[in-house]
Amino acid sequence: MLQRMLCAALLAASACAQAQETTWNFTYQGFLDAETGVFDAARTLTGTFSGTDGNADGIVALDEVTVLTVDGRNYLSPFDGGCVASESPYLRCSVSRFSYARTGELVFNVGYGGHDEFFTSWYGGVRTGDRITFGRQTGMESSETNYLWTERTAFSITPAPVPEPAMLPMALAGLAVVGLARRRAKVSV
Repeated sequence: MLQRMLCAALLAASACAQAQETTWNFTYQGFLDAETGVFDAARTLTGTFSGTDGNADGIVALDEVTVLTVDGRNYLSPFDGGCVASESPYLRCSVSRFSYARTGELVFNVGYGGHDEFFTSWYGGVRTGDRITFGRQTGMESSETNYLWTERTAFSITPAPVPEPAMLPMALAGLAVVGLARRRAKVSV
């Protein structure tokens, strides 16, 4: 009976910890300049996101994210709506994909585009694992820059990834059962 109560308490504590909103900061460093073919070790992509694993599946999905900033551009925010919710006729943003497995895998696709009243437009986006794109068009001129992910692109995130959510309660419950079994064995001897 005590073992069951202990296991239930450990599972409940794990579920509560996953439902708590957390903010992560991430950096990707080192990209291949698609135009020159040169690997730029100093080139970085940084960002922040906040959210909860509300359904305790070990993944923070797009519908569980409240803040998303990539390379200084605010896509989602509870304070000003981010540029996805912008009413501006001159700027549009999108977040077509987002997931963060709490074991460390971050995947997202974001994009933006805009224009002014004078035939100047700009666009860009990030598709993790593939490329970062920046583009600009003015009158009859246009330019686009792409940085590509390679096997040398380094990823870091804080707070650090955690073990698979189901593994922690199972490991703690297993240790508790082993401890109780040892205690009972000592008592019976």
